[in-house]
Amino acid sequence: MFCISREDLEKLEKIYLLKGKNSQSDVYIVKKYGKKIVIKDYKHKKSLTRAIGVVFSYIEFKNYKRVNKKVPEYFPKPYCMPDRYSLAIEYIDGKTINIAKDDENYCFVISELKQCLQKMHSNNIFHLDLRKRGNIIIKESRVYLIDLATMLALSKANPLLILKPLFSLVDNSCILKWKKYICPQKLTDRELKKLKRYNRFRSLWIFNKPKIPHIKF
Repeated sequence: MFCISREDLEKLEKIYLLKGKNSQSDVYIVKKYGKKIVIKDYKHKKSLTRAIGVVFSYIEFKNYKRVNKKVPEYFPKPYCMPDRYSLAIEYIDGKTINIAKDDENYCFVISELKQCLQKMHSNNIFHLDLRKRGNIIIKESRVYLIDLATMLALSKANPLLILKPLFSLVDNSCILKWKKYICPQKLTDRELKKLKRYNRFRSLWIFNKPKIPHIKF
C-alpha cells in the first residue's frame, strides 16, 4: 500500500487547501513519486486540539477504509496515517459544489447524490454532514464525498440502527438543499414544502448545526 511518513511531510512542499484555526486541522497537498496526496493534519496545533486530532484522525481514516469497501466509487481512497495526528488520502482533481450554483449543467449532481446515499444507507452508512459545501467534490460527471469524521457506519447488531430513519433523513435533506442551490427552477411545489420541513427539522439537529447569525439592532 502506498504510504508517506511524518518525515516526508516535514520536508515536502505543501499546497494548503485549508489552514485551520486553532480548533481545526490543516489540510494540504503534497507530492511524492509523482502522486498528489491530500493530508489532513493536527500535528502542529495546540495540545488539546492535537489530542482530539488523534481520535478524529483514527476515526476518519477508519471510515474511509469502510466506505471504500462498500461504496468506493463515491470516495477518495485512503492511503495511510503518516502518524497518529494525520491521515493521507487520494487527491481528487475536482471542484467543490460551489462551482454548480445556479447552473443547470450540474443537475446531474442531484441524481448522483441520490444514488450515493441509497447505496450508503443500504449498507447502514450515514455521512451526516453533507450540507457543508466543502464536503461534496465534483469531478467531471462524478461526485465524491469527503470529511468523514462524523460519519456513522453501523453493524447490523448496533442498537443505534433504531435511529436509521433519523440518520437517513439528515443525509437526504441535503438533496433538496442542493437542488435549490443548483437548479431551483426545477423544484416542484411539493419539494419546496418538503424543503421547509427539512429546514425546520434541521434547526433541531444537534450535530454540525448551522450557526444562527447574530443580528445587531
